[in-house]
Amino acid sequence: MAHKLERDAQDERQVAKAQREELKQELAGQAAKHAPKPRNRRRKVTLIVMAVMAVLAGLVSLLTLWPSSTPSSPGGVPVGMTAPEFVLPIYGGGGSGMIDLHSLRGHPVLINFWSESCLPCRTEMPFLERTYLQAQGAFALLGVDQADPKEDIVPFGNEYHITYPLLFDPGDRVNITYGVSAIPTTYFIDSSGRVRSVFVTQLSSRTMQQGLASVGITLP
Repeated sequence: MAHKLERDAQDERQVAKAQREELKQELAGQAAKHAPKPRNRRRKVTLIVMAVMAVLAGLVSLLTLWPSSTPSSPGGVPVGMTAPEFVLPIYGGGGSGMIDLHSLRGHPVLINFWSESCLPCRTEMPFLERTYLQAQGAFALLGVDQADPKEDIVPFGNEYHITYPLLFDPGDRVNITYGVSAIPTTYFIDSSGRVRSVFVTQLSSRTMQQGLASVGITLP
């Protein structure tokens, strides 16, 4: 009887031990299944950081090689620079004597480069005259001739009833200084003497408004 009880106790201990081992293995399996994987996570984070750095490097290279969108001057004097000074004689239009650009500081100035042989200039001049009269002194307008005989400037101004000064440029020195390679070209200069916009084309109502706005003028 005693031997039987001892065997039964041993069997129970073995069964309990087996159950404990089974439970331990089950818990270990569940822990392994839900445990974080630091190495894999760290590797994933590293890959993400490297990918972001590669994208940023590509963007920097693209921006470096991409043409700048910053507004620039199509003329010879960059926007934002002080307009080169000059003194030229009036040979047509309104006024007489000499024009000194420096003496016009304190007022916006439009410098229009033109020639009587330029068809767009001929089309543009009546528009310039109307705008000049409409502005009622809000800006000074100077017409700088290119390559025409000075004797032709007076009759040309009379033909188009120009009231703003038409200037003769001996040797095209001012044209060269301002880098005028095509006409008509118009510089918009603010009251401090700085170039604010340049148009190498026949001005329209839209471009005139843009140019005047750049020097702080709004016409009705």
